[in-house]
Amino acid sequence: MNRQLILIRHTKSSHDNLLLSDFERPIRKDRAADAENIAKHLAKFNIQPDLVICSPAKRTKQTAEIVCPILGYPTSQIEWNESIYESSEEDLLFAIQSTDAAIKTLIIIGHNPAMTYLANRFSKNDFIANVPTSGVVGFSFQSKDWQIATTTPHERLFFFGPKTI
Repeated sequence: MNRQLILIRHTKSSHDNLLLSDFERPIRKDRAADAENIAKHLAKFNIQPDLVICSPAKRTKQTAEIVCPILGYPTSQIEWNESIYESSEEDLLFAIQSTDAAIKTLIIIGHNPAMTYLANRFSKNDFIANVPTSGVVGFSFQSKDWQIATTTPHERLFFFGPKTI
């Protein structure tokens, strides 16, 4: 059975207000179009998410609220997962492996460095130095559920960011 995993790193955040905690930093207003552009490009691959799991940090929420409507996914159904904020690669993998088998296309919206580490776990010999802000990496897995590992038959479908589309 074919499963699609899409990793999206949040849009570039603002550092204008130094009084805000890291968790509360919003996306930069001049970069909001990056999220819209990557969502439109992702839509060209006919990605129709069954589930979107997102860090509850402000910049990831804002990214999700731009991306999801373009992909036809209701923002009211986004699953906010605190373990994705300040996560490790293993935390992300646990969230993925905890996903119900009925889900065929899963999108995770999160942060670096975990997004880059996880992307490289499944990129075989095609190393990604950095998933940039608003970067997207997609994989296809042949698996009956989300208990995926590097040994699960898979391929990287795409890797792009706002500067490469």
